[in-house]
Amino acid sequence: MDGHIFRQSSSYRQGLVLGLTMAEIVILLIFCLLITMATFLKREQTRRQEAEEQVRVERVDSMAEHNLIMAIKQNPELYERLRSEVSSSAGAKAVDEFWRELVESRNAMAELKKGGLSEKDISDRLANVDRLNSRGISVEKALRDAEIVGSIEKIMPELAKPSTTPQMIADAIAKGLSAGNQPAHQWPPIISLSEAGGYFFETGSAELSPEFRDKLITSTPEEIAALIKKYDVDVVEVVGHTDEQPVGLRQSNLDRDLVPVLKNYADVASLVPADNAGLGLARAVSVVSVLNRSPLLYGYKLIPLSGAQLVNTDETLAVDGFFSGDIRERRRIEIRLRKSTPHDVPLDASSAPVALTRPPPPRPKPLFPTISRPYAAPQNLMPIR
Repeated sequence: MDGHIFRQSSSYRQGLVLGLTMAEIVILLIFCLLITMATFLKREQTRRQEAEEQVRVERVDSMAEHNLIMAIKQNPELYERLRSEVSSSAGAKAVDEFWRELVESRNAMAELKKGGLSEKDISDRLANVDRLNSRGISVEKALRDAEIVGSIEKIMPELAKPSTTPQMIADAIAKGLSAGNQPAHQWPPIISLSEAGGYFFETGSAELSPEFRDKLITSTPEEIAALIKKYDVDVVEVVGHTDEQPVGLRQSNLDRDLVPVLKNYADVASLVPADNAGLGLARAVSVVSVLNRSPLLYGYKLIPLSGAQLVNTDETLAVDGFFSGDIRERRRIEIRLRKSTPHDVPLDASSAPVALTRPPPPRPKPLFPTISRPYAAPQNLMPIR
């Protein structure tokens, strides 16, 4: 039995190589060949792809060179220059230099196009630069001139109109410079109408003497109008001043009657001041009510004010008491001229200062006739307070 098994095992081991049958060996060899073939095919595929990429690059370069040649042929000037440079002794170096400049120009154009400029814009700007250079003006000077013109237009917007000529701008600047060279003090002079000059009021009253009224109707408006035209002002301030003599105890009605008198709806004689401040204001209102009737002052602002007894004739405050008492020079009307300034409209119209501008004619007739008291000679008048 054992011998029989041994013979069978011995017969099985016959035909084996390294423990493999022939079929197994053939399969192994085929597998190795497939691996080798796959490696070879992969390498060949890689080489083919590299060759195709190189061919594609060369084709692109060839196309670019072809396009460049065609572009050069379409530009006769460039073509002739290249041909002349190549034919010269230093042709290669010259061509390289020319080519470098051409590439730099192309790169510069590309950068400008990236900035949003078209070829037409670039051409127009270069033409503008050429025009500036032909006139001897650099780009830096042109930019500086543009800044100067812009500053002028901010100050004087009317000069920005297309119809404005350079001569008009020069004339405006020259006018401003000439005005700046004038003396600093350009305020209109103060017109002083004092008792010392023959301008009298009734004692303790705002009534005008006949002579005073006549001057306010005739010569004073002409003098004011001349100063308005000369100094380009539009506000006339009439300030009433008194000396330091007390008015006396009495009930004032200025709060009620000032505006009617100012509008010529009531007579000046109806005003009753209770102190020097009220007396100065009442007299200023009396003067304004007369000046307001002059056609020479139509359209200008007439404002009555009071300086009371607080301002000396030298425009210092009367706080030391050196000039107290009966001083007729201090009993005066001062007319000051100035230019109006922009201001906000007050929320409460009743709190706004009274400024009278004559309305256009015809004006309403006064409810009461103008009454002038008999006027005595100046030497018989008591000093006004």
